[in-house]
Amino acid sequence: MTCLTRLLAPFLVIIGLVQAPVQAQEFGPPQAEALTETIVEEMLVFIDSDMSLEGKVAEFQKLIVKRADMPTIARFTLGVTWRTTSEAQQTAYKAAFDGYIANKYGRQFTRFDNQTIDIVSSFDAGRRGMVVMTEFDQKDGSEPIRLEWQYSDRSGSPKLVDLIMEGVSLLSSERQEIGAKLERYNGDVDRLIEDLENTSLRAS
Repeated sequence: MTCLTRLLAPFLVIIGLVQAPVQAQEFGPPQAEALTETIVEEMLVFIDSDMSLEGKVAEFQKLIVKRADMPTIARFTLGVTWRTTSEAQQTAYKAAFDGYIANKYGRQFTRFDNQTIDIVSSFDAGRRGMVVMTEFDQKDGSEPIRLEWQYSDRSGSPKLVDLIMEGVSLLSSERQEIGAKLERYNGDVDRLIEDLENTSLRAS
């Protein structure tokens, strides 16, 4: 080894470390369970608070934007129509859809205040991603509400892509709902966006 090589060796090692690819963290059932617990804890902070309903809905929207793959969900619900919309329409639709979902489901989740959630099981569902099975205890002592959390890391990080409540996929339900609205407006995406915005305003 020459003198110059010996002098440069530490720097070559550092460069090699910097350029080495970062190994992706494994995302499996245990990680999906931990993420579910985190989301529930974050949600219960404002659900169990004295915050107004409007405030809780606003916090719920922040949570889903952070933890759910909302851009992918928005594209899925609009279906093939997404391909024919302009970039401006896509941006407006995603924003309106976020508010619509937050108002619709944020109000439903407020009924889980002061309740506990139990993780029943989790598994790798292949192309569907990771699924975590949970149960919400009911205050009246009736049968717990079964809720499945479906995650995918295709966006680059683990994100929630669907919730299945008592066997009903919220993602599929919203695709049908949006499709029905779009048909009502003869495929006019701008009128659909206006509808979602007005629905959010009426609920607030």
